[in-house]
Amino acid sequence: MFIRKAPVNEGAAPVSARRDRAGRRQLLLAAAATAAGIPLMIGAAAIGEVPWKPVLIWAPLSLGMNLFAWTALRFGWTEGWRDPGLTAAQIAWSIASTAACYAMLGPLRAAALPMLALALLFAIFALPARTVRWLAAWTLALYGAVMLLMSWLQPVRYPPAEAVITFGALLVSVPVMSLLALRMSELRTQLGRQKGELEVALARIRELAERDELTGLFNRRRATEALLAHRAHAVRSGGTFAVAMADIDRFKAVNDGHGHAGGDAVLRAFAAAARGELREIDNIARWGGEEFLIVFEAVDSESAAVAAERVRRRAEEIEVGLPGGGTHRVTVSIGLASWRDGEPVEALIDRADRALYRAKAEGRNRVVTA
Repeated sequence: MFIRKAPVNEGAAPVSARRDRAGRRQLLLAAAATAAGIPLMIGAAAIGEVPWKPVLIWAPLSLGMNLFAWTALRFGWTEGWRDPGLTAAQIAWSIASTAACYAMLGPLRAAALPMLALALLFAIFALPARTVRWLAAWTLALYGAVMLLMSWLQPVRYPPAEAVITFGALLVSVPVMSLLALRMSELRTQLGRQKGELEVALARIRELAERDELTGLFNRRRATEALLAHRAHAVRSGGTFAVAMADIDRFKAVNDGHGHAGGDAVLRAFAAAARGELREIDNIARWGGEEFLIVFEAVDSESAAVAAERVRRRAEEIEVGLPGGGTHRVTVSIGLASWRDGEPVEALIDRADRALYRAKAEGRNRVVTA
């Protein structure tokens, strides 16, 4: 019916599909953060700074987490998890991978720190602040342990003083990144709230553009669009439909005697009553003033006349309370026209209008078929 509301995001991808695409994007970015060190390690091994054996062990392990995450996402193993893309786990693994690079690279170990920064930067933009704080603590604990271990095992290759200075730099910069993550999380929350408010506002604007505010029915512009759609469907399917123009009798007298508040009450009462008499596939809209357009879908002229008569009789049962006291019994005149093959919408409405004028001229409170 015209009274039904279309979905706000009609035509948008399902939520699960959007989440799946987002998860895949995060997976690719996390994989890039993890894989960034592989060319570096291969180059270091090629020039003899790192033995080939640990590199050949480390590289497959480094990519293994990404392969597992991709498989889990592809087959929906993590559906319903708090982090279905395993983003936090991948970044934690990337941090561990860069720490392994730091331990293996020896004199080139400073090259591992930009890879660490890349992983932490990705965490800032992809994860909530609380998760980033845990990753920051994981980074400091892991790098502190690696620096301490390597300075103890190979003090010449990993001077303790240098390790202390490097760790001090991490101790300052990593918490700052956590604060930045908090700010990014606040911005994401704010943007999400603003997006929700914008969607509500757009839905309201769309509703105001399509609906009659008084009765809640679709307005004339939207009704015309729907009529064109009905006609196109009838042309394609070989079906038919009928249009009725319904006009509340002696409505001007209600407005003159009881003001616009009384007239509004009558309009709302008729709209609700007529709506209740229609099938789910039928349509009703406020055409203008006290005039309403009704579309009876997939019916022949005789069935449409029966349905229109049912609406007329239901209108007779309405007794509207008026401002200042008293009531008003509603009657309605209806002009009915069934669509003819190839007939333009304008011609169909014109025939229904002329039938309505005849109903008025013949004494009102009746259905006349064109």
